[in-house]
Amino acid sequence: MSMKRHEFLERMGALGVGAMASGSGLTLLDPEAAFASRSRPHAGQTLTVITQNGPPIASAATAAAAPFEKLTGAKVKVITAPFSALYTKTLAEFVSGGGTYDVILGPSSWLGDYSPYVVDLTDMIHKDKSLKWNDVIYQRNGQWAGRQIAIPVDGDNQLMYYRRDILSDKSLSAAYNRFFGDGKHGIHGVAEAYRHGGQAFWYYMSNCVAHCTVPGQKGGLFFDPKDLNPLINDPGHVEGLKNYVEAVKYGPPGMINWDSNEVRQQFKNGATVLGIDWDDTPIIGELEKGTKVKGEIGTALLPGTKRVWNYKTGKWQNMPTLNRPAWLAFGGWAGTIPKTSHNVELAYKYLSFVASPAFSLKMVTGANTGMNPYRFSHFTNVNAWKKVGYPEPDLNLYLAAMKKSDLDPHAVQDLRMPGAASFQDAVEVGAGKAVSGQSSPKAALDGIASAWNQINSQKGTSKQLTAYRASLNIGATR
Repeated sequence: MSMKRHEFLERMGALGVGAMASGSGLTLLDPEAAFASRSRPHAGQTLTVITQNGPPIASAATAAAAPFEKLTGAKVKVITAPFSALYTKTLAEFVSGGGTYDVILGPSSWLGDYSPYVVDLTDMIHKDKSLKWNDVIYQRNGQWAGRQIAIPVDGDNQLMYYRRDILSDKSLSAAYNRFFGDGKHGIHGVAEAYRHGGQAFWYYMSNCVAHCTVPGQKGGLFFDPKDLNPLINDPGHVEGLKNYVEAVKYGPPGMINWDSNEVRQQFKNGATVLGIDWDDTPIIGELEKGTKVKGEIGTALLPGTKRVWNYKTGKWQNMPTLNRPAWLAFGGWAGTIPKTSHNVELAYKYLSFVASPAFSLKMVTGANTGMNPYRFSHFTNVNAWKKVGYPEPDLNLYLAAMKKSDLDPHAVQDLRMPGAASFQDAVEVGAGKAVSGQSSPKAALDGIASAWNQINSQKGTSKQLTAYRASLNIGATR
């Protein structure tokens, strides 16, 4: 990871790897049984879905089209946009009152902006027996103001992935630079994403979360929930940015231009010992053709630290054990239905199908669909993973780390408030200046804090504070 060199060995040791080491008419009922039916109630109708370009997410949206047409008779048209343009494209459609899209598959962190424009799905979900709603772990990520306005179709954690074969080498300490240095031995240290518009915000925050989060304390990664003061430039975040900047030295040439998909492909090709990413890196490394790391991938929570910045006391706090909080970065992709949808009933059926136990299991066990486990059954149906060829002991490490993160009562939630995409973009611009050497980490973060204050001022600081506190389940301000 991007921790300092002397910290790396300590934390590998702590990980143990150094030594290994229906009645509403809206339900689909049972999708499998429904395929046997000759009834195609939506024959001749077309549903338009927009999401990011692929393969992650877009490939899953497209994979649902053919079976959904067999089930309902409806055609599914999938429109894609680069991730960097998806937010502005969908918001512009909302503001203009356009009706181009029937379904949006987007980040759950954008629901604060989407909420005035999308359909409340609460009652539909509760009547939909086929959805098996109680099986969904990520329900909260589709909620806003106590109502379910989105259906989760993905679960997201940022975790650490490591080459078990290399880190089990007992000569690790003596040959440190063999893999964590200049790459002359055929492998570099770490893979992370840095490209502006390439989801770099979450990789930077993965470097911060352990430094900024005291277990059980809410808000430490973004704003003080008392007054909405940005915490992005406090000492914990400065330490995280220093790590993020340093990691570039230990990655392959050109890593400063990588997006998330490049991280996954490079790790799959054996370019690095460590990788920071969502749950996609290992499944791609285990299942895609041409992989050089199959059967050699370990998974764990992000590395931790014993020294944490406590924003409430304004002091560093020494921890008795490594602080390694679960980090639900991004919060998962979720499906929403615009109020301008031409056919809300059909749009809901599509979302119900995509999120159904059977189809979702197929997606989360597929390489590079971009959809990761978000149901309890995704973890308990181990045979489904083995059937697609995911090897042990890697599989057990993978499922255990994801489940531990998902169920952690102190897991750090992503930023979910109006303007989320603007806050994220400001971080990527500012952090990029530090990474490229144009600015010191502290100066870069001071600039980001100023930008965050400006965004809140434009949207109304009082309203933003209320929304932020609501997103943390703290309650309304007085």
